[in-house]
Amino acid sequence: MELDQLKSIWKESDAAVSNTSAEELDKMLRMQSQSPIAKMKRNLFWELVVVATIYIGTISFYLFENKPGMLYLALMLFVIGAMYVWYYIKKRALLKNIECVTCEVRSNLSTQLVSLEKLIRLYLWLGTFLIPLVLILSFVVGLIFTDNGHFIKELGDKLIYVLIVWVIFSLICTVPMYFVNKWYVNLLYGRHVKKLRQILNEMNETPVQTNKNNNL
Repeated sequence: MELDQLKSIWKESDAAVSNTSAEELDKMLRMQSQSPIAKMKRNLFWELVVVATIYIGTISFYLFENKPGMLYLALMLFVIGAMYVWYYIKKRALLKNIECVTCEVRSNLSTQLVSLEKLIRLYLWLGTFLIPLVLILSFVVGLIFTDNGHFIKELGDKLIYVLIVWVIFSLICTVPMYFVNKWYVNLLYGRHVKKLRQILNEMNETPVQTNKNNNL
């Protein structure tokens, strides 16, 4: 009888410790996962504020100028701004899904994190690609609409060489800007995603470690 009572007490104590450890682990994981997510959401919000302020101000300036060339530049910025809004909505939704750790199984959480990593890489490459594109389009628009195209007539046969030089200049400017953009994206998002990936890896390793301890 005493042996049965001892076994019962032992099982109850093991269950209590197990439940407490599970609750503490869950709380710890939620706190750790929300920390980098909260930082990314905050960075994303302030980035939206800065981008919206710059784009709205610049587009308004171009529109008030009421010149054909300026209107094309305003349209170009509007398209880029619309792309950024899509990026913001998509990324915000991903962060919201990842933030709810208890709502997602680990496999789904891993899928969401992979999608977030792909979206950040897309943001990096598109941001870099837009640098030469904007420089080249702005130069072409300036050539066409400056003095009603008289500057193009003055260049004559030299126009093609001027365009080639400007394209090369734009590509050269893109190289350092890529590294600046990479640093910027990593500062706001990349390092926090790496921390999330590390936490997820630790979560996936936890059952394996438990089984090893049980086998011992």
